[in-house]
Amino acid sequence: MGKSKKLIVMAILLILTFCSGYQMETRAEEHIDRPYTGMDEEGNIYAVESESGLVDETVTTYAEEAQVVNFNTKGSAAVTEYTEAYTGNAGYTNGGYGADAAYLGTENGKVKFMLSGVVGYVNQNQVQIVKKSSAKSISHYKVSDGWIVHALTYNMNQTNYAGQIRVGKAPSYLVQGNTYYSYDGHYFYTDYSIMLEDYKAENRNRAVNAQNPYFNYFQYLPFRSMTSYNSDSLDASVEVMLSSMYGGGSSKLRATGNSMIQNQNTYGVNGLLMLSIAANESAWGTSSIAQNKNNLFGLNAVDSSPGTSADTYADVNTCIKNFAQGYMSKGYLHPSDWRYFGGFLGNKASGVNVKYASDPYWGEKAAAIAWNLDEKMGNQDQFEYTIGIKDVLSTNHNNYPIYMESNSAAASYQSKNQATTAYLILDSQSENGLYMIQSDGLINSSKTGLDASSGVYDFENMHAYIGSSNLVIVNEGRELTGVDAFRDVISGGWYYDYVKYVYDRGIMTGMNGRYFGVAENLKRAQFATIIYRIAGSPEVKYEPVFWDVPDGTFYTSAAIWAQMNDIITGYTSDGSFGGGDDITREQMATIMFRYAQHCGYDTSQRGDISMYPDATNVSGFASEAMQWASAIGLIKGDNGMLNPQGSASRVHCAAIITRFMEFYKL
Repeated sequence: MGKSKKLIVMAILLILTFCSGYQMETRAEEHIDRPYTGMDEEGNIYAVESESGLVDETVTTYAEEAQVVNFNTKGSAAVTEYTEAYTGNAGYTNGGYGADAAYLGTENGKVKFMLSGVVGYVNQNQVQIVKKSSAKSISHYKVSDGWIVHALTYNMNQTNYAGQIRVGKAPSYLVQGNTYYSYDGHYFYTDYSIMLEDYKAENRNRAVNAQNPYFNYFQYLPFRSMTSYNSDSLDASVEVMLSSMYGGGSSKLRATGNSMIQNQNTYGVNGLLMLSIAANESAWGTSSIAQNKNNLFGLNAVDSSPGTSADTYADVNTCIKNFAQGYMSKGYLHPSDWRYFGGFLGNKASGVNVKYASDPYWGEKAAAIAWNLDEKMGNQDQFEYTIGIKDVLSTNHNNYPIYMESNSAAASYQSKNQATTAYLILDSQSENGLYMIQSDGLINSSKTGLDASSGVYDFENMHAYIGSSNLVIVNEGRELTGVDAFRDVISGGWYYDYVKYVYDRGIMTGMNGRYFGVAENLKRAQFATIIYRIAGSPEVKYEPVFWDVPDGTFYTSAAIWAQMNDIITGYTSDGSFGGGDDITREQMATIMFRYAQHCGYDTSQRGDISMYPDATNVSGFASEAMQWASAIGLIKGDNGMLNPQGSASRVHCAAIITRFMEFYKL
């Protein structure tokens, strides 16, 4: 082959490679051949036949009346790429899931449009411009029984609507009986032509809610939040939906509640939102990919062959972990990842929807399922968190600094320039002109920057700060008091009464004002402090009784008092206290036994621990204490084992302390 031909071939290969990579970074998880589905107001998902929706008109532009952009021009191969008008970001949509968009003009062969919050330019030969009066159906909103319902047209040649999405609770400015139009879901109009005029003028002055934009709570709730429901509640709500839709048939979504909650607590991805995405992606666990591959999220189902290329998992729990850790925590929710456009469901302007799915209303549909599940479980999650929005108008695209501390001199990362970006505000009282927010990004241990290596998220410590003037608060979270203020304490959890008991008495106060630390292992320093509080926190003077207990720590007085009263003797190997070590079950029993003796309580009770298979693992120093603890019901075994060297969680400690105090009537 001649040199010139080789160069041509190489050039072609480079172009193909570039185009392939560009498409990958445009579409992310999308697969064209996925089944087309619709959704009704109850969250039921059903198959919809996909076909081209070209509107029959002899003339394509009409200056004298409102016009609509028709994206459903290609039938089943309906993915259309566009460029965002204000940022130049590449995007894509699927006309088979949302046919109509607002027509904002034509410039240099490009059609300007608004769809699902994004203002973009699309090649004129990819879409159709039609008169609104020629369309047999136009997407719109209505109010039904106190809910906003979004009627979605998949085909403007048909009079029916393939989607009837119950978006959320209707605000007072939307009235039942009226028809409303909106292509951003935030500002609503009763007149389609006036809406287009405002869009073209880049304002929302004549919207019915011009001063009060609507932000659907679950659609803009950051994933870095926690559901208040336990696994049993999630499982029960799924059963209700399956019974009503499928007669209780086979579903891979059954009994996934525990995995959703565990992965929420480990990787910082809201369990209810994960469940809602899984329900939407897998048709409530009944899709072929879910049934045959344990793949609830359509992961790695590429454009050309979704059924054959989609990842196969040994079980659904492995799939859920991969989604939470790899796809969400280390990917879509991490500001350094190319797929990050905000850490919430969102739409085509911002959020996970931008790159996760071509369906422009994917985020809205997942949010609708969250609303339905929340309603069935008692309405505990809705409106719980305070949410602030950066760049409320889709014409604004600021890139703001985000700091690790309120007094940080330099930013640790940036918000990026997508509009309508939601943040979970932890404290609505600003500090140095900054709001404390739950960080989307994974923060390194030294709090100097981001680190997505493990995907593990620490709700208690991964907070950040953003300028308070950069956010508009669109939802004021519920003011909760007492133990209910802890985001990780579930009212129906087995441990709730124990946590409430120790919290109400000031014995255990939580890791901070927002998190009790349900899943955290208890440290020796913390347990010493708990016993010290039970004793009434007597005054002590500092003495260096342990070389690793300096003056001035939260546990200094507790450690000194416990040592002076022979309650905690420390490690005999090196004389250290080991405050940062996890306390073991036998250490906990021993310390409580010594405290009870110190107080003069009756400690003569002894239980037979030989029934436990691992009884011989109990250390000599702890044998008598473990027998006592077993006899009075403090320690009841761990899955049939004593597990004496095993660590204890903070909620297990709360249970043991409660039993101790009730037994001795303290």
